[in-house]
Amino acid sequence: MWYKISLLCFYLGCLWTPLRAEGKLLWEDCVWIGMERNSNLGLEQIRSEIFPILTRDKWKQYLPKLGVHYFGIFSKNQEQIDQEYRDVRLQIQQLLYDGGETEREKQKIEIRKLIHSEEKKILREKVFKSISLSYLLLNKRQLVDMVYQLRSERYRWEERKRKKESDLGLSPKGDFDWQKVWEVEFQSKKIHSESAMKLAVLELQHAMSLDPGVGITLEGGLTERIRLFDPFQAKTTPNENHPIRKKARLQMELAELDQESLENDWKPKFVLGGYVGKNGNAGFPLQNEIYGLSFGVQANLGGTSFQTNTQNGIQSEGNGIQRIPGYGPQPVGPGENSFQSGSIGLFDDMGRNKKVFDSKMSLLQAKAEWKQSEILILNQIQSTEIKLTELYSKYNLYLESTKSNIFQHRFKREERTQGIISEIEYLKSEEEVFVGFEILLDHYFQYIATALELVLLLGENPFDNRYYKLDSKQISSDFTMLLEHWKQDSSIEKRKINEPKSKKQYPFFMEDPYETR
Repeated sequence: MWYKISLLCFYLGCLWTPLRAEGKLLWEDCVWIGMERNSNLGLEQIRSEIFPILTRDKWKQYLPKLGVHYFGIFSKNQEQIDQEYRDVRLQIQQLLYDGGETEREKQKIEIRKLIHSEEKKILREKVFKSISLSYLLLNKRQLVDMVYQLRSERYRWEERKRKKESDLGLSPKGDFDWQKVWEVEFQSKKIHSESAMKLAVLELQHAMSLDPGVGITLEGGLTERIRLFDPFQAKTTPNENHPIRKKARLQMELAELDQESLENDWKPKFVLGGYVGKNGNAGFPLQNEIYGLSFGVQANLGGTSFQTNTQNGIQSEGNGIQRIPGYGPQPVGPGENSFQSGSIGLFDDMGRNKKVFDSKMSLLQAKAEWKQSEILILNQIQSTEIKLTELYSKYNLYLESTKSNIFQHRFKREERTQGIISEIEYLKSEEEVFVGFEILLDHYFQYIATALELVLLLGENPFDNRYYKLDSKQISSDFTMLLEHWKQDSSIEKRKINEPKSKKQYPFFMEDPYETR
């Protein structure tokens, strides 16, 4: 599961080593940097440290409670005998049985820990997705801008050529003015492309938790590292342990434990205690040994509390004081001393019925949320699959269309060279190639972004899955080869055509090529 990979990524990032966005960054680099710098992930990691503390505290319920107790009374009044009494004892108390409540509390803490772990996974997935989509968007904008730069070079070159033709009278003035309007529209699109790329840089910086002033440079050639696969051939298997689904199941289990605690609060708690020490009436060192045992019972019967306590002690010599809960200190003599106490609080827990109702409602709500999450995940998977197959079909459609446009444009180039078509018709053909490339880029990156969302839902590796694979080395694909061929064709044409071809001057420009004067 890729969650383990992301967990390792976050753990290494939490080392808080100084980091700067230097050099050219790959997709993996952006994810590592962004996760390391994300403050919310850091806070969640710190918050998870509370669960071991809570678990240790609950374990202490099984351990005996030890304490040293000191008690002293001094009376020096007129016309009365002076009295001095000191008592020092070591006390111990052990919980024998609590109806399984401590064990349930431990289980609740463990479930809350697992729920928090799933919430961290959901947050990591959200951060990973945000960084990755921003990274893909910036790559797309850079390629689109590269296409516009290539178009801009072609337009500047054509403008110089047409101006020279116009100056020589080889092309009509109205044709030249109409082309200027066309170029204004192109310049407007180019300005928008440049702004969109700057905004994409800011979006990626924000996703990576970088200041806007921190410069980042992406390593080129992403399209040469990604291999796309046909989604029609992939069989989808929903991930049973997706964080959203697992969190819903854990919340339902926690609600069941809360209800179980209320249903078992009638079970009594048995506590065994004891003490050993010394007391005396003549100051330190104390002279008389004392020791004893106690036994207590606590229970809750439908909101009515019941409590009883029995204590048996032995005073070896002299006089002592026995402290009876609710009655204060009582003098005792040598030998065995004991007391018993009990109390019943009738309906002293008036809010218990509401607690029972809230517990049932919490369980019903948890079950409803679990069922809803199951439906949500499955619907998201199916809807994303539909979008993915649509995008893949459109990508292949525009890929073939762009190939055809380039093939047709090569014929148009020959026709223009021979004077069969006008310059405007040729530029229109070239414009179709550029527009086709822009649409193709859009569907190419939409497919990768949609596939990324799907593999996150399926719990697969976001860099190597059934829909695409990110290779460490460059590979050839129809898309990259198409783009490279078009760049080469454009550069070859620029080198071959240096001067405009001489034609008959106006008004004979409308003559057919085979006509001569």
